[in-house]
Amino acid sequence: MSGALYMVAVFALCHAGFGALSVAMDRHYADMHGRGQEPPPAVRQRLQAAGAAALALALAAAVLKAGGGHGPLVWLGGMTAAALALVLLLTYAPQRVARLAQAAGAVGAIAFALGALL
Repeated sequence: MSGALYMVAVFALCHAGFGALSVAMDRHYADMHGRGQEPPPAVRQRLQAAGAAALALALAAAVLKAGGGHGPLVWLGGMTAAALALVLLLTYAPQRVARLAQAAGAVGAIAFALGALL
């Protein structure tokens, strides 16, 4: 996997995973959809599953590139950077979190696939 592609994949997938997990929370869902709104149970479960899957795929991308010793460390760095970006986004533009998480998931999956092919 190419160095730049794997870093894009790790960051984008971590951002998508944390974005999905945050939208599944009552507080952030209400920030996006109006006060007092809660995600339906089926939507919450899908978001939680998608978030966990994106974080697992990010770990796979990090381990494929950096190996078993440094891969988890790269993954933790990617999660830290993605969480910081998401916290700022939730603070200043909570309505954009869901759309950006979907876009980041698509970019991360494409970068992962391209990196695996190269």
